[in-house]
Amino acid sequence: MTWIAPLFALLGVLLGAGASAINDQRRWRREERARTQEQRAALYAEYLTALEDTGQELLVVLRTTPAHERTAAAQTAFTAYGLGAVRHRIHVLAPASVSDAADAVFRALRDSRSHVATADPGDAAALVSLKAEIGDLRDRLKAVMRHDIAATR
Repeated sequence: MTWIAPLFALLGVLLGAGASAINDQRRWRREERARTQEQRAALYAEYLTALEDTGQELLVVLRTTPAHERTAAAQTAFTAYGLGAVRHRIHVLAPASVSDAADAVFRALRDSRSHVATADPGDAAALVSLKAEIGDLRDRLKAVMRHDIAATR
């Protein structure tokens, strides 16, 4: 009967070590989810900021740049805020739903670059339509981003 006490001690040690390992694994997963959520939130904010800045810069080009200089100025405005680079990071770090929505806004803004290069600055109807399209796509993107961030909690 002298072997029962050491056996129970060993069993206690094994159970304690196993419980500790399980808790460590759970804590690591929680921390990893928190890091992922923070990383994506920062990336999404960066992308939305670059979208806004690019859109505003394109409007400035449309309203203030002479027609013969607008193509080059629109291209410069479109690339000035690193929108494409941030979009590529979204492709790597975000789920497909966010990547697809980010692509849709990017393509619409890229198309607006062509509009800015050739449009009449006084054509308010075309500009309003273009802004509405981009705004709708941006709102859809924000909704998908919010859903993704909430899902990683």
